[in-house]
Amino acid sequence: MGETPTALIATLGGKPQVVTFAVDELLDQHIALHRVCAVHLAPSDPAIQRSLSLLRQAFDTHPPYQRYAERLGTRLRFDSFTIRERSSDVPDSMSGVASGRAIERIDDFAAPTAIWLTVHRLIAALKREGYAVILLVTGGPRLIGLQALSAASLLFDMHDQCLHLYTPPELRERAGRGDILHRSPDDPEVRLVQVPLLPINMIAPGLQQAALASPQDVLADGKNRLSQRDLQCARQVLGRLTPRQREVLREFARSGADSTTVAHRLNITQATLDSHKARIFEECRIAWGLPQNKRLSHRFLYEKFGGVLEAI
Repeated sequence: MGETPTALIATLGGKPQVVTFAVDELLDQHIALHRVCAVHLAPSDPAIQRSLSLLRQAFDTHPPYQRYAERLGTRLRFDSFTIRERSSDVPDSMSGVASGRAIERIDDFAAPTAIWLTVHRLIAALKREGYAVILLVTGGPRLIGLQALSAASLLFDMHDQCLHLYTPPELRERAGRGDILHRSPDDPEVRLVQVPLLPINMIAPGLQQAALASPQDVLADGKNRLSQRDLQCARQVLGRLTPRQREVLREFARSGADSTTVAHRLNITQATLDSHKARIFEECRIAWGLPQNKRLSHRFLYEKFGGVLEAI
């Protein structure tokens, strides 16, 4: 097969047939598919574990995939990538093993950035290895697809595409959560729908270099653009806190975790944490000139301090 090798990145939730239905359709279209990469949250979730297990089994044993691999001259490779908090833990190469805190819930404050960084680095690694990339944005929580599209808009070129899988309701209901992984000839047809995406570097070629920047460079550029006022306010707050209060603030800012989680991580009582938090919020109101009736939460600390701690 002389075509450009193609890699499919699929957002994954608890329905593994989203991936296999799409792969079956791509192979029927004679796409030179070499790799399938599933991006997912919640590695401890039994539904995700079951999805991944079913997919690995399908790619190892499904006869049409085996016959396709024989024609290809190599196996059709399946990999899974957990969305993790720290971008440095997502491998630049496709063979590394990532570590760091896995994002278990879509409402985790770190989730949007972690999703974007994971997909950005995955696309960049695939393109360095010479793959055309197809992004399938059907499975899993909607936020994963939205952030994946954002990352793709920076890195895609004319050889890449975004797809959505349409599955007729009757087949979707019967397929459940992987009870059916491949359509039979009697089943209604599924459709791969093209999602229009005009890559930024095709509109403004001068942005090509920025598009290929590492996630760290992209975030560093964002930090450099933070308002001087916010930076000054953050410095003022940190300068007026005790060492223990600064430790509490840094934990909220680093992870976006709630009070119960932070108290557990720092091995302090909830009452002690609440006392520290009240002082931190009071200093924030003074620094930013916020009224006393302005309700603050741990999300405020994550948003205001998460991107500036390294710069202070």
